[in-house]
Amino acid sequence: MPGGRGQGWGGRHGHGWQGGRGSGGPGSGRGGGWGAPLEPAVLAVLASGPAHGYDLRGAIEHLAGTLLPADPGGLYRLLRRMEDDGLVTSTWAEGSHGPQRRQYQLTRDGLEALGVWREQLERRSSALRAIVAAIDSALTRTSSQRAGDDAGSDQKGQQPCQAETEPDHRATER
Repeated sequence: MPGGRGQGWGGRHGHGWQGGRGSGGPGSGRGGGWGAPLEPAVLAVLASGPAHGYDLRGAIEHLAGTLLPADPGGLYRLLRRMEDDGLVTSTWAEGSHGPQRRQYQLTRDGLEALGVWREQLERRSSALRAIVAAIDSALTRTSSQRAGDDAGSDQKGQQPCQAETEPDHRATER
């Protein structure tokens, strides 16, 4: 799978993100699993322009709401790993209020990784749509069967419950 451990994307001018050490590329198991789309969200936000970590967190929450929580510690660890992998760069910038802040920017390799993520997420989306359709079909069948069972019991007359057909033995036990 593209972006997995040990596989790479051939970049322009001989550059290419090579995955490697816990790359987090699609399917690598580190930031790239089915339930962890934080990396592509970071890449997508940075594709619009450089951002500080705090701004990234807000943009990701705006993008995905509560479905993709970006806790600060996890986000900064991810950014550090993405920088080590060559997907982003960072520079220190003067903060308008307070200390310097790190500003992150997408690299060419990061843009290539974003393209691969897009393909992977589209496949996942298709798979999820198929699963939802199968669930809908199963629920519709189950509802129809239950409705048919209920209609059948109305036509045959209701069966008396056990309490109505068996004598009450409690009275004779006294």
